[in-house]
Amino acid sequence: MDTFFTSAELPAGLRGAFAESRISLSLADAKAQDMPLIAVNQAFCNMSGYGPDEVLDRNCRFLQPDESPDAVRKDMREFLYDSDKPDGRFVIPNVTKDGRKFLNLVYMAKLEKDDEVTFVLGSQFPIDPDKASEPDLYDRALKESL
Repeated sequence: MDTFFTSAELPAGLRGAFAESRISLSLADAKAQDMPLIAVNQAFCNMSGYGPDEVLDRNCRFLQPDESPDAVRKDMREFLYDSDKPDGRFVIPNVTKDGRKFLNLVYMAKLEKDDEVTFVLGSQFPIDPDKASEPDLYDRALKESL
């Protein structure tokens, strides 16, 4: 699998995990303003429809539709800035580059170096509302989050 990075500073083990994973992975720079993505794998690009040149150096919120619930965004922000929470799971409405809506089960884990959070690893699991057991799952999740 292809992996795309903006930084040569990433540990070899992390690079290898990205290259071998068939699960959508992203890595954000926790020390940079707005925590931009600095690595994604091919599975992330396939899921989102965006190429690496369109996602690297951007915050991943570009995947959220305009009507994305503020409650989920707030929960994600609180997680990112709460030093007592090493990881978190969130279900958030997303939209692919071509406009297809899907629910994204996002798992985030903070990665530390020298007792400081340096990266946020994300793994994404798309839930296609057309294939879900409930046809209105996307709309219901959006409404409940509001």
